[in-house]
Amino acid sequence: MARSTGKHPLQRFTNTTVMWVILGAAFVFYMTPIVWLLLAAFRTESELFSASAFHIGSVDSLLATWNNLATYNDFLIGEWAFNSAVYSVGGVSLSLVAAVPAGYVLAIYDFPFRRLILVLTLIAMITPNTVVALPIYLQMQALGLTNSYLGMILATAFFPFGVYLAFIYYVTSLPRALVESARIDGATRFEVFLKIALPLSGPLIALVGFFSFLANWSNYFLAFVLLTRDELYSLPIGLAVLISSSGALGNDVASDIPINRPEAIVAALLVILPVLLIFLVSQRYVRAGLLSGAEKG
Repeated sequence: MARSTGKHPLQRFTNTTVMWVILGAAFVFYMTPIVWLLLAAFRTESELFSASAFHIGSVDSLLATWNNLATYNDFLIGEWAFNSAVYSVGGVSLSLVAAVPAGYVLAIYDFPFRRLILVLTLIAMITPNTVVALPIYLQMQALGLTNSYLGMILATAFFPFGVYLAFIYYVTSLPRALVESARIDGATRFEVFLKIALPLSGPLIALVGFFSFLANWSNYFLAFVLLTRDELYSLPIGLAVLISSSGALGNDVASDIPINRPEAIVAALLVILPVLLIFLVSQRYVRAGLLSGAEKG
């Protein structure tokens, strides 16, 4: 009689229980600040200190907070949101145009210095943004592109992580035999990429686009270096301005500036929500892209 290889029911129950306990603890740990932030948007300044941590405020308080935020410098936060959208969409578009073909070429073709380029890509990927901020600033200053939409878009389009993702995707998901067959049939290298590789790159495009958008939307330091005009700020920079010009850090506030902690909290939600919504919409493609390199085949 063959020996059963299944786990004992008690062991399966223990493993399942431990797994759910770990997942539950992680969920509570990471979701508690987000839940607090959502609930805090419905409170007044005094309720943030006097009420319990998870006290539910009122919709009227939220509307009053939003009105104060909207009237701050003639709805300047709307301009910041528009700027963030322009910088992010432009940066993502250029990142995709550069990263996807570059990763494809590195994965499919052998050419001189290919390995060196891969190593340099990995080095650039792990280099902190603060290290490259000064060279990028000097380049944009030499080109006269500081304090401009084009300068920010060009600066944020540099995305070596996207090149690496594209390289891994094509190595694991695009058989070289398919490319070679197309070349034998007379297709040019550009036609192979355009008609064979690119139509199969939906998960990759979603994955690179999501991570590029996340990096660009939340980019603070590079925007801080390149932008000095208030009307060109992105939302992260604008949020820092709101906090520094309000009572959120205990600063003295002029009576005609209706910006306090609730307004700063609502502004923080404006920074978070677009990323959350985009992830919810594209999570199926993002998940497919993440799993594409899990198994060679």
